[in-house]
Amino acid sequence: MINNISLWKPRPIAENKILVAAIAIAGVGAAQGILNSFDVFGSKAMTEMLAFLACSRLLPNEPRRKWSPRLCTGLIAIGLLLGAIWVLFIGFPGRHETNFPQLKEIPLKFYALGLVTSCIAAPLFEEKVVRHLLLDGASYYFGKLAATIGVSALFAAVHVDAIVPAFLLSVFLCAGMQFFNLNSAQRSVIHGLVNFSMLHWMIFYPTLRDFLQPTLGSPL
Repeated sequence: MINNISLWKPRPIAENKILVAAIAIAGVGAAQGILNSFDVFGSKAMTEMLAFLACSRLLPNEPRRKWSPRLCTGLIAIGLLLGAIWVLFIGFPGRHETNFPQLKEIPLKFYALGLVTSCIAAPLFEEKVVRHLLLDGASYYFGKLAATIGVSALFAAVHVDAIVPAFLLSVFLCAGMQFFNLNSAQRSVIHGLVNFSMLHWMIFYPTLRDFLQPTLGSPL
């Protein structure tokens, strides 16, 4: 009986996809709240990775392109390009309103945790739950366009400090699933590299500014 329970999977229908996504989102939020109350190190990365693995186990089937060196190169290039666009049009213009951390004040373990959380765990969780299960389920009832807008609006609402960029990124990643059959892991490469670019802009801009300012003679 225990073996049968462990092998059980819900039917891959729209209702179940939406239900699993909702449970995953609520469960991660509740688990993070509990673990944070005990100051558990890495609670966000831990809970999101576990939720991703659980959702992948329950509802693994999704459109996917075959992995290849060409695809990997393309995903990396797109992720870095989108990250550079964010730095150029959002990060750099908003530099005077941004509270940059000092590189020397960031312990190595927190830097490593930031990489794991923002570049691996969060992209995997968000792509599987939001832009696979939730998007797929909503598309069945409302159509692809309305589902894309709704899911992207929800994603943007969670990212309150970057609502417009988050919405546009989500629309782009939804299109990657719907028109190019990119699966959650493949979209996570793009998503993770965008986060990688944003993270390192925040960390290294003060050093770059201090290095270039004497040469340029004007504030960056």
